[in-house]
Amino acid sequence: TAELAELGAGVCAPPASSIAWHRLKQLIFDRSILLLTLSYICMNYVFYLIANWCFLYLVQERHFNVLEGGWLATIPPLAAALGSGVGGKLATDACAWLGPRWGFRLVPLLALPAAGVLLLVAVYAQSPYGAVIALALCYGVIELTEGSYWATTMFVARTDSMSATGVLNTGGNIGGLIGIPIVAYFSGHGAWSAAFLI
Repeated sequence: TAELAELGAGVCAPPASSIAWHRLKQLIFDRSILLLTLSYICMNYVFYLIANWCFLYLVQERHFNVLEGGWLATIPPLAAALGSGVGGKLATDACAWLGPRWGFRLVPLLALPAAGVLLLVAVYAQSPYGAVIALALCYGVIELTEGSYWATTMFVARTDSMSATGVLNTGGNIGGLIGIPIVAYFSGHGAWSAAFLI
């Protein structure tokens, strides 16, 4: 009751307990939800690339032994955890400063190109430890965007937030699914750089 009172009179109606197929179709083809999902697919290619393949990359391409590669492969997820929390705060502050339209966009507009540059740094780093640092920074920067993606989807969908975020999350998992054969093929042929450049 106290939280509802804090939100004020403009509170949305409670969401329906189910969603009709025609409404789900409208959500899937909503321009904003569709573009968010397509962007999230691309972002999650990088997310899953680092999450699932970092250890193998460090051992195969950077020639760390299994033990050291295992320890070093824990650094990027720690950076991602930090990035996710910081990104949520940045998105909140940006929305307060710029309003929701540009506040939700600002962090991804800055973070995603930076992550791309960091992937290139990882690929071309002469030092294997430099590559680990670049991967960790990339993963942390990628995760800066999580809050913006999810909050934007909820902001756009309003009472259909559960279904819309389901669409977004499905797209994110497709990004990981797309990456599996791509990275498996290139890593199997010793062409890790190509998997990272994609």
